[in-house]
Amino acid sequence: MYFELKDATADILAKSRRREAPCDLPLNLIASEKEAYDIQAIAQDALGFARRGYALIGTSDASLRTLGLTKPVYSEIPASSLLEGVKEFRLPPETIGVQCEFVFTMRRSYPEDGEPIDSKTASDAILACRPAIGIIGRRTRRTFVGDYAAIADFGLHVATICGDPVPRIWPGEVAKIEVTTFLFKQTVFSGRATSVMGDPLNAVAWLATELAATGRRLEPNDIVATGSCTKILQVWAGQHLAADFGPLGQIECVFT
Repeated sequence: MYFELKDATADILAKSRRREAPCDLPLNLIASEKEAYDIQAIAQDALGFARRGYALIGTSDASLRTLGLTKPVYSEIPASSLLEGVKEFRLPPETIGVQCEFVFTMRRSYPEDGEPIDSKTASDAILACRPAIGIIGRRTRRTFVGDYAAIADFGLHVATICGDPVPRIWPGEVAKIEVTTFLFKQTVFSGRATSVMGDPLNAVAWLATELAATGRRLEPNDIVATGSCTKILQVWAGQHLAADFGPLGQIECVFT
């Protein structure tokens, strides 16, 4: 794809996201992962919002299968799409579903110069953890399965709804958490934190490695949404979702 087409594709994606109007881009024509992330970056610039951190999808086997991905992917989170204290959310067109996930807030730059990247150092770099509901969706009317289309389309990220932080929980304890989700107070399914790359801290380390490969790193106060620790749940307007994260507390949302 020529650079001019990257710009045009990114601009259309940005307008589609801003207006919540699906478009007809042939994202299946993207030829490489680099090209896909280039389009995502240009589209983020076109949106014009400050960035608050990163959202991951495909960090569990179940979500990889559901989304038709071969590996995890990430995107930056625009400030307008990181929501706190929100109890209602209007679902945009082409919503795929929601994922219950962990959101870490970084305490410091990670990795620091010469620092190894692993779950232990990731734990040291984290300030707090909180429960979250991630909304994922497409900006295209047609469904394009595959890593490149998902990456270019803002990593399929729509919004991240965050619960309250619990700084007293050591990040290393997060892997022990079990999550139960409810629709209209009926138990839907449960999941374990370990379904996220064996430990949600591994998702932070994976992201740090991906960023380091392009000369970037996580910065203080960046948030990292780890991807789903339960099945991706399809929701409809009028439904009430609640998720119990045990020691991290609960989070809930009514979709409209």
